[in-house]
Amino acid sequence: MSAPRIVTRRTIRVGAALAAGALALSLADRVFAQESDAPSATSLAADYRLTNADGDRVCAITLSDKPEGRTRSGPARFDLAFDRPACADAILFSVDIASWAPGPGQSIRLHGPDGALVAEFTEGVGGTWEALREGDGVYFLVNPRLADPGLHAGDLVGAWDISETAAKPVCRLELTATDAGGGTFRARLLAGCPARFVALAPDRWRLDSGSLVLLTAGGEGLRFAAQEDGGWEKVPPDEGAPLLLSRP
Repeated sequence: MSAPRIVTRRTIRVGAALAAGALALSLADRVFAQESDAPSATSLAADYRLTNADGDRVCAITLSDKPEGRTRSGPARFDLAFDRPACADAILFSVDIASWAPGPGQSIRLHGPDGALVAEFTEGVGGTWEALREGDGVYFLVNPRLADPGLHAGDLVGAWDISETAAKPVCRLELTATDAGGGTFRARLLAGCPARFVALAPDRWRLDSGSLVLLTAGGEGLRFAAQEDGGWEKVPPDEGAPLLLSRP
């Protein structure tokens, strides 16, 4: 008969230390895997336009692949440049931006001086990245070099079906070539639209870095990103009811 096993405080401490070490290794592996999924800074470094959802407030910003000058531990961050006084008036949170880093899934992360995350932009379509800042709103990073260079306002003039579900139009919108001032054109809903769309009252539109922006009589804007099938989808798609535009 074997002697009973005696559990001492030292045994407990050793066991706890081993468990903590295993947990730390597991977390480190997870962080390493996430960082390994991130693209290189060189692939994302370029000139961008940081805009609000309406596209009427713009900050030109350059993301560099040069590592940030300060020596510190943790994931690498990189330099960026923009006109701080001008951007502070256009994009309020730009005063908090000090560096950037690539993230998983081609995302772009903007960081503060202390490394805190200021905004994370996920890749959309047509050279556009989008971010939702809690309590602030939706913002976009647009790479003009990747935006569709062949798209012109004249290509969008005409009738468009509005749908909340693909292939099930509930309303029709006409985009005209009539100048409405400020780089916008007249838009109007055709007869038979549901009350919720009539209340929205989109009356102007414009192209903004490859995106279609519908402006309402109240001054609000809805941004649509081009889709591979030639239609347009409101972005970000998970904010509010989905809206699709397609040719009749």
